[in-house]
Order: sequence, then C-alpha cells, then structure tokens
Amino acid sequence: LEALDAIRAGWPQAARGRSAAAEALADRIAAFLEGEPLDFPLEGVDMDRCSPFQRRVLVAEHSIPRGSVATYGGIAAHLGSPAAGRAVGRALATNPFPIVVPCHRAIRSDGSIGGYQGGPSMKRILLEREGVVLSSAGFVEGARVAYGTLAGRRPG
Repeated sequence: LEALDAIRAGWPQAARGRSAAAEALADRIAAFLEGEPLDFPLEGVDMDRCSPFQRRVLVAEHSIPRGSVATYGGIAAHLGSPAAGRAVGRALATNPFPIVVPCHRAIRSDGSIGGYQGGPSMKRILLEREGVVLSSAGFVEGARVAYGTLAGRRPG
C-alpha cells in the first residue's frame, strides 16, 4: 500500500511542466490508481527498446480485459510457444510500461498471483480494484481467464 501511495503522489507532480500529453497521462494514471476503470492505449508507447518476443508478450498482455487474468503459460501458448511460460514471466518482469501494459493481470497456472515489479501487495490491490476476487492466501477465486484456463479450474 505504501508503494501505491508513493506512485499516486509522485506521478502527477513528476509530469507537471513536461508536456500536455505527459500531464494528461499522469492524470489518467492517478485516476486509475484511485479505482477508475481506465485502460491505456498502446499508441505512443515506444517499444523500440524491447525485443521482438517482449513486444509480442506486451501486446498480448495489453489485450487482457480489465477484471480478467491470464497465466504466463496461457500467454506463451497464445503466442505459439507453449513451453515459454518462464520467458513470458521474464518479459513481463522487465515491462517498461507498467499500468499502460497491465502486467499485474498475469498470474501463475495454479491461480496464485505470482510476482510483480511493485510487489505482491500492489499486484493484489490492482487486481482487486479491477474486480478480481482473491482468497486470503492470494489465489484467484473469481475472474475470467484469457488465453486458457487455470490448472484444475474453469475460467470464470
């Protein structure tokens, strides 16, 4: 929660005076962090510093609807590389565009939330703000699953 507060406090101030587009994006991010149901377009996001594989992963992750999740392996299978679940996880771990590319929507195949750049408590907060139901142990109990199903579970 402290990390979320720090982001909420820092984004708008960091963008002030940079450009109208930066200020508008900062205001949208602040609204998103307050719980507004916003998604961010990929237009204007410069993926030149990403590898071709990471670009494909980020585009697939960006396509997961708000309130839904996908497993790392499900994303890999969707990309035609079903054995690349760990590589998907690495690509998301170095996502240079968190929030714009909502990597918090990727979870483990067992339904646990897995890792996140901002820490597991921030990932949990972001998922819950999108309507994903999590158990006290951090397992997804209620959410649609993009790109497949959870191990031993059916998509919500």
